[in-house]
Amino acid sequence: MSRALSSAGGCDEPRRVRIRAITFDYGGTLDGEASHWLDRFVALYAEAGVEVPFERLKTAFYRADDEAYANAGVRAMGLEELMDFHVGVQLRVLERRDAALHALLRDRFVERSRAALSASRRLLEELAGRYRLGVISNFYGNVERILRDAGFAPLLAVVSDSHLLGASKPDRRIFDRTVAGLGVAAQETLHVGDSYERDVVAGRAAGLRTAWLAGSVGNARAGGAEDLRLASLSELTTLLDVT
Repeated sequence: MSRALSSAGGCDEPRRVRIRAITFDYGGTLDGEASHWLDRFVALYAEAGVEVPFERLKTAFYRADDEAYANAGVRAMGLEELMDFHVGVQLRVLERRDAALHALLRDRFVERSRAALSASRRLLEELAGRYRLGVISNFYGNVERILRDAGFAPLLAVVSDSHLLGASKPDRRIFDRTVAGLGVAAQETLHVGDSYERDVVAGRAAGLRTAWLAGSVGNARAGGAEDLRLASLSELTTLLDVT
């Protein structure tokens, strides 16, 4: 079954497009709505009572990011192993040898990600009977493993991991390859993500319809390129009309 999407992109007359497939970003979308990983770690360090200047934490976070991309072993890691690795690099860069803090940061991040993934899986189960579904993620080569562990495998026709494809959002090649794998036209595909530039602007440039998961705070920011603006993923089921 396909659905009609009324665009809110600033046109005088809303565009109505038949949607046959939906793709989702992973980080900050399926694993935590409109929540960048760096922001989550800022909150987690604060909860742990550890004061780290934002720029130092940002440097440590992106060093961990770089090392995860560079380490071939990460491709085989599940969520808990990945976050153990990521937190370990952060703490090394921050020059903190603290096993208890390491475990706390890892476990809380994983616990909250799994809760968000569980909620997202229920949503995708509702959508799977009506749309072809996929994931487009800038990730370390193991996003399919993480999604499989979380029970998403039966729901997804395509999982596009930037590290395996050699193309990262906003490069349109990752969108083109995903759409080809789904077997639908770009204009019949809705891409959902929390990054305005990498998901909305880039998705639209590749010919897809887009939904910006802006969150409750992000809704106050300027947009305009998105077809739909979401405070939460659950709004998809009410904003996509039956035709």
